[in-house]
Amino acid sequence: MPSQFEKLEAHASHLLDAFIRLRERYAMLEPMLFDPDVSKQRGSGAQARGFLTLRHSLFLSCVQDIAKLALDSDQRTPSIKNLMTSLEDSHLCEVLREKYAIWVVPSVEAETDPEIIVALERMEIREQAERRAQFDEILAKAKRIWAALEVEPYLTGFLTIRDKVSAHTEVHLVADKYQFVDIGTLGIKWSDMRQAIETMQSLVEDLGLVIRNAGFAWEVLDRQLVKASKDFWLVPGSGA
Repeated sequence: MPSQFEKLEAHASHLLDAFIRLRERYAMLEPMLFDPDVSKQRGSGAQARGFLTLRHSLFLSCVQDIAKLALDSDQRTPSIKNLMTSLEDSHLCEVLREKYAIWVVPSVEAETDPEIIVALERMEIREQAERRAQFDEILAKAKRIWAALEVEPYLTGFLTIRDKVSAHTEVHLVADKYQFVDIGTLGIKWSDMRQAIETMQSLVEDLGLVIRNAGFAWEVLDRQLVKASKDFWLVPGSGA
């Protein structure tokens, strides 16, 4: 049976993988929301119905991912909420802080001069203290960002869409008639999805650092997704 730390590391890793898949889907959706050339050329005429269907499907898919990866409380789910809750454990954080701070230094093990060994050990102690402080800064920042994101009205709106519109087709009795839940009444803007994903990325990155002591090449992913999106949505005659 995996230990608590192994489970936490696995969940942080799975969260990263799932978030990357969300980024991939959103990269295809974003031009449909914000690029006027794409909307004009692909979303009109004979293609209009297919464009709207694809946009709606991608939107609901991204909403489901955002709600699941941010707010799911099922302990089997690698969500930001679950990982942040785990990090409320002071003992767990102390263990993670030490793992983040203490690295094996081969140069010390290979050195034979006592004075150099002492100097290297003092340097390592100083660097360990700096890494402990860095760990605390990253964790404190993640907690601030999560506290703000968790109460964002748009995140509640995404959860409502996931629970009542996307995962379940729920209807309400309105004026003696049953009607589907109207997404337009939830006060969500297209830009809210972009903001949610940007905020979640910061949290996914911070959780990877404090739990797995591992970063991610976000700039490389950004370039890949921008290229994939442009190649797919290339408007004929645009020369893009």
